Amino acid sequence: MRAANAVRDQAHIQAVGAQIQASIQSNPVFQANPTLAKTVAVFAGDFLDIRASAMHGGFMIIGNFIFGLIRAYAPKLLFMSIFGTIAVDIFCTIGPLFPTARYNLLNSTAISISCYMAIAILTTIFIFPETMSHATMDTLAEQLSRLQTLVEMQDDVLTSPAEDLKPESPILAKFTALRVAVITTQRQILATSGMLSLELSWGQWNGDDLRDLEAPMIALITRVGTLLNFDRIPPSPPTSSSSLSLSSTSLHPSTRWWHETHLLRTIHTRHAQLEAEHAVRPDDIIPLLDGVTKEVREAAVKALACVRGYIVHVNRTRWKRGSNVAVAGEGEKVRAEMDEARMRLGKALGEFDEVKRGELLEPFIPLLAAFAATEEGKGKKGGDTGSLPLRSLFVAYVFAGNIVAIAEAVQGLIAAVQTIDDKRPKRARLWAPTGLRSAWKTVVARGDKADGVFGDDVNASVGTGMEELKMGGVVEEKAYSRDPDSRPPTNLLQKLMDFIHRGYLWTKTAEAIFTFKYVFISVALWIPAVIRSSAHFYYVEKGIWALIMAQTTLNIYAADQIFNYVTRLGGTLLGLALGLIAWYAGNGNGNGNPYGAAAAFGVVVFPLVFLRVFSPEPYIPGNVMTCATFALVAGYSWVDGHTIQFATPGIGWSVAWKRWALVVVGSAASFIVMMFPPTSGRKAVRIRNAASISALSNTYGFLISAWISRRDDDDTVVDATNRGLPSAWPAAFRSQLLALGDGLHTIRELTELAKWEGSIRGKWPAKEYMRLVDVQVEMISVLAQLATSLSHLESTRQAPYLRASNVLNPNFIADVMAVFSLISHSLRTGEPMHQVTPTNLLDRLLYHDSHGHARTLNSPAVQPGSTAEDMIEAMKSSSYMYYASSIVGVYQLLRYLDELHLITKDLCGEIPLNGFADWRSRYDQGHEAV
Repeated sequence: MRAANAVRDQAHIQAVGAQIQASIQSNPVFQANPTLAKTVAVFAGDFLDIRASAMHGGFMIIGNFIFGLIRAYAPKLLFMSIFGTIAVDIFCTIGPLFPTARYNLLNSTAISISCYMAIAILTTIFIFPETMSHATMDTLAEQLSRLQTLVEMQDDVLTSPAEDLKPESPILAKFTALRVAVITTQRQILATSGMLSLELSWGQWNGDDLRDLEAPMIALITRVGTLLNFDRIPPSPPTSSSSLSLSSTSLHPSTRWWHETHLLRTIHTRHAQLEAEHAVRPDDIIPLLDGVTKEVREAAVKALACVRGYIVHVNRTRWKRGSNVAVAGEGEKVRAEMDEARMRLGKALGEFDEVKRGELLEPFIPLLAAFAATEEGKGKKGGDTGSLPLRSLFVAYVFAGNIVAIAEAVQGLIAAVQTIDDKRPKRARLWAPTGLRSAWKTVVARGDKADGVFGDDVNASVGTGMEELKMGGVVEEKAYSRDPDSRPPTNLLQKLMDFIHRGYLWTKTAEAIFTFKYVFISVALWIPAVIRSSAHFYYVEKGIWALIMAQTTLNIYAADQIFNYVTRLGGTLLGLALGLIAWYAGNGNGNGNPYGAAAAFGVVVFPLVFLRVFSPEPYIPGNVMTCATFALVAGYSWVDGHTIQFATPGIGWSVAWKRWALVVVGSAASFIVMMFPPTSGRKAVRIRNAASISALSNTYGFLISAWISRRDDDDTVVDATNRGLPSAWPAAFRSQLLALGDGLHTIRELTELAKWEGSIRGKWPAKEYMRLVDVQVEMISVLAQLATSLSHLESTRQAPYLRASNVLNPNFIADVMAVFSLISHSLRTGEPMHQVTPTNLLDRLLYHDSHGHARTLNSPAVQPGSTAEDMIEAMKSSSYMYYASSIVGVYQLLRYLDELHLITKDLCGEIPLNGFADWRSRYDQGHEAV
């Protein structure tokens, strides 16, 4: 404003001043109130100066550009962006009208905000006060209750018949819903945990103590989520028409997706016969598994209940005196129960490790003994267990390994709680704010919201490499994407041109396009405010409402914006209706009755507050519009009836229809800008899926790297740290999985929103895209199971496992990574995939095994010269249990990857190779005996 006043034409100001004096002399109304003459001249635009208006316009462009970038890159600062934009709008639309500096234009807004903040602070402190620490501990208690339920549900899983474990069964549906609730809640906790250190709180624990529980909670949540992998394994052999080899312990697949080869069907049939012959079917082993793991499960459930009880006790006794005998006694009791539960859990784990795990192998001992004798009798160098029906054993080991991992995570959580309790006094105290750095990182964190303004790639750092893992201390080969058109710049001129080139590329990003649209629509609706012929109308009729509405309804994707229109326009209509009802019910046709208005407003406020508190998150913008419109209709009506002002908005209906007209004008303006150029949310869904699949590929590659990195060139086992894999990698990996899950949650929301674009060019395959997301979510769970298994493998047994693990065949690893890459590339570019690409990776695994002189389930327990006792002892070990679990995890991942492959072919198309399917069928039949 100061810069604008510095460039004003003083001669013009003097000339307008002379005109005002002349109007006062000739107009009796102005003679009675000379100030009114200047007010009329100001808001009629008489003092407008093109140079001052241009200066205001320049600052408006800069201000809206900055706040547009904030809205794009820091969605958690959304309200900062909106209020900052409104402040810039007010200054730049009203400021040019005045011939002198008016720095207090925002006084009324600042006073209103200050009053609101004061009321909010006082209400928060004195009316039902609750700190974030208290709310977080309540949420942690709810999380532990859900996790306890998930573990308890395994009793039903182990005792349910096969038909009750189908994908659509109530048990799996309930498990999935609880798992989603746990992950979503934990994501909300992590999103706000940085604020825990900013508040004053009273209690035994402070915000940093609660943040210390984040890592053990994430570990526990990740491992409990892997239970669904076992729940989705059919407890009885599936039919040959829709199943995989029983050795794969695969999932219940949809028959639509699976293309089985003759080789797989042959193996499946042979294993089914062997399982029935030796009475080692999954249905025969599951009851034994139930009994073997029951004590560990019950101990884990009890431990979770005790941890929850202790957290609830600490949270509920904040305001009770620490010297109170009853409170102190209760605290000692819950602590003793937690300590006892930890001891019981440790005892159960020890008993399982020493005795119970071996019981799982007892049904297979006669079979293994006979097998070892036969192989030894033949004089072979090591046995081939591919002909053994070990599927049931692997299934049992998957569940047992998951339960043991969960129990260990519970132990870690109890240890963290005990550590906090030991270092904190038993008396509650006042905790002051500690650090601002973590809070700032939380605020400016970009995140990824469906209603935000983001580019096509979700979690870009995740999609290109394992940066999260690198930050956690894990070293991996750097994924460097080169520019195929030029080498890296080497001199100053090249670096300068490279910087300019990167800036040019940035202008094509979704963030930049949105920011440019944001600035353009702001300037377009600001121009009438500084044109002399329209300035008076703009000010009197509150044209700034249309400007603000256009800015707030603008979104990057057409689907988001259409949904935004529905919610905001619907909220505006509801607010108008409630405002008119409240005004006319309390005031009739009068100018405002304080008693009637208070009574009517008090009644209407209740549903407004209820909607504001309990409305789902996607509908919050509409709810805000309802409250704002109600306040404007009622407030302006009261102001117009009781104060004298230059621009009278009217009363009741007059305010309502003008408000609606301005909202429509702003929405229409943003709609026009949205179409130039239009940005489809459907394309964003497809490209984001491509990015997330690429991230899953990198995650799988990291796990394979972690698996093989302990093997030296001479097959000797080396420590993981010698290959850049410190022992801390599982914690960093869990954080990476959580980031992947967060990204997929965003894609799911965008997929729902993309339906609002309609079906102008044809029906959008929303069902297939939703399934694409669902499969990726299940793949995250499988990757978590694989990571847990790998982290438990003993280094002393790595070498034989590496030699026997068919899934570590270099050629097979190349096939898996190639399929990942093909799927991601096809979705990203929209190009069709070729028919000859492998649609069944398990078949590729068998192919590589057959050419590598190995079989599908070669056991690391079977070594040259092994006796039956050696083989049985090796298979009883915990390392073999986790080895089996990791093998099952890879097989499950293959099936999900196959499904992703086929969904992508359905979406993007398939290039046929005439005669290939028939030739492959005849070829497989001809080589089936081999």
